[in-house]
Amino acid sequence: MPLILDHPRGRLSFLSATTLFGTAVNVTLADIMIETFLPADGWTADILRGFDPAD
Repeated sequence: MPLILDHPRGRLSFLSATTLFGTAVNVTLADIMIETFLPADGWTADILRGFDPAD
């Protein structure tokens, strides 16, 4: 399911990718999970490339 945000510059669409690290033998890595949001379209990618937090 995509994440869609309304922004003053337009609608931003993201896809989520989740990576789970760990094996049954390695307790240290057993609970590490990373969720990454990737641009789902060219418009969102272009907006993010020019993103300035001060705006």
